[in-house]
Amino acid sequence: CLQGEKEFRDKLSSIYIALNFSLDPRAPADSHGLRPIINYQGAELIEQKAQILLDCGEDNICVPDLKLAVHGDRWEVYLGDDNAVTLTFNARNEGEGGAYEAELYVVLPAEADYSGIARSNESLTQLTCSYETENQTRYVSCDLGNPMKSGTSLWAGLRFTVPRLRDTHRMVQFALQIRSKNENNSRSEVVPYKLEVAVMAEVILQGVSHPDKVIFPPPNWKATKSPLEEQDLGPQVQHVYELVNNGPSMIGHTLLELRCPMKAQNHWLIYPVEVTTQGPLNCTTSHTLNPLQLKLQKSVTTEEPPSQTPGLEHHVEKREVHNGLLSQLANLSCSDVDCWTLRCQVGLLEKGTSAILKVRSRIWAETFMERAYKQYVLECSAMYRVRRMPYAIIPKDTPYGARKMVTQVVWSKPEGQYAVPLWIIILAILAGLLLLALLIYVLYKLGFFKRSLPYSTAMEKAQLKPQATSEA
Repeated sequence: CLQGEKEFRDKLSSIYIALNFSLDPRAPADSHGLRPIINYQGAELIEQKAQILLDCGEDNICVPDLKLAVHGDRWEVYLGDDNAVTLTFNARNEGEGGAYEAELYVVLPAEADYSGIARSNESLTQLTCSYETENQTRYVSCDLGNPMKSGTSLWAGLRFTVPRLRDTHRMVQFALQIRSKNENNSRSEVVPYKLEVAVMAEVILQGVSHPDKVIFPPPNWKATKSPLEEQDLGPQVQHVYELVNNGPSMIGHTLLELRCPMKAQNHWLIYPVEVTTQGPLNCTTSHTLNPLQLKLQKSVTTEEPPSQTPGLEHHVEKREVHNGLLSQLANLSCSDVDCWTLRCQVGLLEKGTSAILKVRSRIWAETFMERAYKQYVLECSAMYRVRRMPYAIIPKDTPYGARKMVTQVVWSKPEGQYAVPLWIIILAILAGLLLLALLIYVLYKLGFFKRSLPYSTAMEKAQLKPQATSEA
């Protein structure tokens, strides 16, 4: 049967035509009862072959020259990531004849999957591609034309993902080639596209202070020489730090170090009460938490408090107001005052997981009350550095970073301090009454209050007096 040109793919092979004839055994005999026979010297089967005329010169032999160039949107893939990759290629036929049944043949590595053709760029040719497996080899084949005529140059793109990486392989390779059914020069050179397997993790350190401002004077607080409970020291401040691994790779061991102001010239600033953690955190400190052994508020802890290494014991000493360091500084950081240090070893963190550190402290109110109305900023600093990642591949860069946490000490007068005392109000009233009395007395002496008749009334009285005398 005849097929349309688009459906007819094999244009290089000869077309075989066969004619076979024989007598019909069911045909009736002639009038003499004889049946016809075929000459035994003649052929009952006639075969001929025809060649499709191609645009390939007088010899009808097409010799293409296939060229392939491949470009990618990345050179590295990361352990732990899906690693979307787009390969853009330029396929050309620089030969004298067309390449028949030309296809792009892409062999996928075991770590990769085929996603589809690239559609984001309108300038790219939209190909018809299929994904197949043959003898455990996975490949993608895309139709480039039948024929891919001489002088053809087309751009197209394919999308892949590379999710199944292993740290035992340092490289992932795609192999691309143009293949045709021509007898001569039917294929292009194999073009490899290599992707380096790397390790990378985006790590961030977040922090928040609850509250971020401490208002002085503290409500319901009274100074005491012998504090028994943590509330006796001053307002509570809690710093929360969260180390987050945004991936894509895992991090194996990270050092997290926290430093916070503790004392200035033997005056307490921040009194560390307790530390709690969530996640793979193991913390140690050379300073004693809650050195005065004060009674703590009831709180829910998720893990054991950090282990304490014997170090300096802290004593509460009597404070005296002086014009020393605290009078000169407004920003109390570890570069100017004594700080306590907390070191935490962070364990394995996969992509999207985090470790949380909570440090609860008390602001030593007495120190700041002695320096009333002076604003301060208490500055803690936290830094982290990833020491190891759980892969055989060594990372090019290990994540590190730092963050500052500030708590402001601000003063706000209570409403009662802005009210006028009662004795001042009474004194002001008495002074006002005394001034009014003095003013009245002065006006009285000046005759301001003596009554005088109007001019018209006096004239009327003068006119009535003669009339009254004449009538008499």
